[in-house]
Amino acid sequence: MDYYLIAWKRGFDFSGRSSREAFWMFMLVHFLVTFACIAFDIAFDTWFDAIYGVVSFIPMIAAMVRRLHDTDRSGGWVWIFLVPVVGPFWLVYLLIQTKSDNREMEGFA
Repeated sequence: MDYYLIAWKRGFDFSGRSSREAFWMFMLVHFLVTFACIAFDIAFDTWFDAIYGVVSFIPMIAAMVRRLHDTDRSGGWVWIFLVPVVGPFWLVYLLIQTKSDNREMEGFA
């Protein structure tokens, strides 16, 4: 849960890095919150999931950019998601990569 809150605090921070554990724990909690919002929408006929989706879009993109930085890639690789069919899979592949050992980027954190 701490990783989720940290990601929200850094929601508009597109610089720095996010560890693989921090990123995937954020995504897990984000998925669970989204699932709960969908269940709430179904039960009470609301737009809560749509509102949460719009509000969480920028923090989620920021977390992806920081994760890509941790793998020593540009945050621009997040745009690969828009490539039809293979783009989302390619992005997930990039996001699951291990941390870069490039010591030049040490001060980037």
